[in-house]
Amino acid sequence: MKKLSYYPIIKRYSDDNKRKCWQYLKNHNWGNRGKFDGNKEAQFVGLIGETEAFKLLKGYYPDLYAKADGFDGGVDIFHNGQTIDVKTMARTYRTWHTNVANFSAYQVKSDCDVLLFCSINKSSYQIEFCGWIYKVELKSKADFHKKGSVIPRGRSGNFKVISDLYEVKHTYLRNIRELLTI
Repeated sequence: MKKLSYYPIIKRYSDDNKRKCWQYLKNHNWGNRGKFDGNKEAQFVGLIGETEAFKLLKGYYPDLYAKADGFDGGVDIFHNGQTIDVKTMARTYRTWHTNVANFSAYQVKSDCDVLLFCSINKSSYQIEFCGWIYKVELKSKADFHKKGSVIPRGRSGNFKVISDLYEVKHTYLRNIRELLTI
């Protein structure tokens, strides 16, 4: 498997968008998948990632109120004939090539073409568009971890997996700039 270089796009996320996302979530439940829906904070992180990715790809923010409540089937953005599922993790540090992006095996049957991975840095109010893969590449580019297994995280300790999980090393992600041109 060919390793790629890691060149995220990093930008400050909009305070106005942050306020709009939080206001939207006060009256809307963005989960409803049935499992691993996330609390409001997790939904907020996901919504910031999705709306900022939408703006990166299309040049403007989406109308949140045009979106139905609940599970979207794994399709967050339609872009140049591709369906995209945006996956966002919250961190308190900048990501590196040594980090990983997570994808729940519970969502592997979702109907999307592309998995776009983002990271929200809650300390610096920045979003990193880490990279992307075609969903059909997931099993060949990711490490699979069964529910209950423990993944070493270096100095930050260990991580116990709460559901079957795929981890993609950032060096295996495609450059986010390529997604802007397809």
